[in-house]
Amino acid sequence: MEKHARELNKRYFGGGLAWIQICYTTEQNAHTFGICNTTNRTIRVSDRLREMPKFVHDYVVVHELAHLKVPKHGPEFWKLVNRYPKTERARGYLMAVGMGD
Repeated sequence: MEKHARELNKRYFGGGLAWIQICYTTEQNAHTFGICNTTNRTIRVSDRLREMPKFVHDYVVVHELAHLKVPKHGPEFWKLVNRYPKTERARGYLMAVGMGD
């Protein structure tokens, strides 16, 4: 997970983001696939993503990485996330499996 996150960081954020830890967790609720703690710079993504298509997994990681730069879901945040070309498709997939917005 760490190596792949570094690749996504380089591709979509110019390698400019830094975090302490990024890992899988089983402690996510049914409607959450990732969480970024901007205070301690840790990211946890649901282990359920391992069973989903790669483009969905990558979207969630990009989404959480973007929180390191912009904590709240505002226009600047979505501009960063939308650098990932399959954002809309991945969001649709997650909505279809019950995540919602």
